[in-house]
Amino acid sequence: MKESSAGPSSLLQDFTAQQNANVFLRAFSFSTTQLPASSTDDGGLADRIVMMDEVGFIFQLMEREQKVASKAGDLEKWITNHVVRRGVKQIHNTRDLLKNYLGLSLVNAFGHRVLISPKDPELLISVIIYRVPPKTRAFRAARFKKNRNGGFVHILKDVDYFEVAHHFVTPAELIDYFGFRRDILINWDQAATAVSEAALIGQYLQEDYSSPPDERFERSSRSRGGPTACEFSFVLDSLATAIASQEGDYADTDRYDILSELARLARHELRALKQQIRLALEAVRGNRFELPYRIASRRTGCGFLVLPVTDEFHDRAFDALRSLSLASKYELDLDRQVGIGMWRNSEFVDIEWIFLNGRNLPNPDLEERLALSYPFRRASEQRLPPIFV
Repeated sequence: MKESSAGPSSLLQDFTAQQNANVFLRAFSFSTTQLPASSTDDGGLADRIVMMDEVGFIFQLMEREQKVASKAGDLEKWITNHVVRRGVKQIHNTRDLLKNYLGLSLVNAFGHRVLISPKDPELLISVIIYRVPPKTRAFRAARFKKNRNGGFVHILKDVDYFEVAHHFVTPAELIDYFGFRRDILINWDQAATAVSEAALIGQYLQEDYSSPPDERFERSSRSRGGPTACEFSFVLDSLATAIASQEGDYADTDRYDILSELARLARHELRALKQQIRLALEAVRGNRFELPYRIASRRTGCGFLVLPVTDEFHDRAFDALRSLSLASKYELDLDRQVGIGMWRNSEFVDIEWIFLNGRNLPNPDLEERLALSYPFRRASEQRLPPIFV
């Protein structure tokens, strides 16, 4: 479909816009046209890959031409022959191609060259997204394709995928939801799974993993996340701005390392971090002193420290962020530490990031300072497997 400012946008345009609005996908999503593929590849490749360390996706987009007749029977044939058969073939071709490379250098949507190392392409989540003309009559369509070798491909209508992408921002959240979706579709019969995608989203949000699918769960999917999600979006936007402002082909790796650590957080860890970010922003906006907030994931080996800074200490804010991040990393004996500093600048809130990586060597001086003047919370500390706050 040709681009036109007056006409409707294509599925590819809408999909690309959605990915570019998500800082994780903007950083770690790549067009397969960049892959060093042979011109003799049978059937072509999928449209998009998302790769970040050990996690990733393969996306294939399928759009029914607007001028084509849209009878229910014709659409069902198109879904079977074009969407499922051809789409699955292109996904398999892409996965097979990725197996041939130990490392790839690709350019992301920020215009930065990123070095990626495909781990096991079989672990990539496969998703086919299709669009049919508006006002199409109801028709039957497959929601997944499971191969004899155990391979699983998710199949979603475009509006359903965009609803999923609205609720789940980080790659870890998306992977977890698609794992839940796969289990539901495989373990319950077709009649039970004939619910809306919104109902599946709602069931996942309620963390009800054992009940049969039911339309009553759809109500839960209407939740937009509340103020905590809004505050987290504000912080992510600041990180995206910092990444976008970097010039040159190869950008500052620290920002991408921070993004990778955020992307790995499990849902309960992310929930705890969002809550701490909200509390820190409230303290900054109220110019109220608070000790830094902390979480640490033993699963990933990374800690997060959120430091709200009052106007009185504005001039020493970055030094405080660095020293407290170092102290927290050392005390908790973590491999990596992300520091997030927040302070007011006129009517706005500035956010600064710091990333620390490496072994913690013995430091008697730091241990003595921690013993004499402990800068972290004691009374509010609690343990939540597998994190502690």
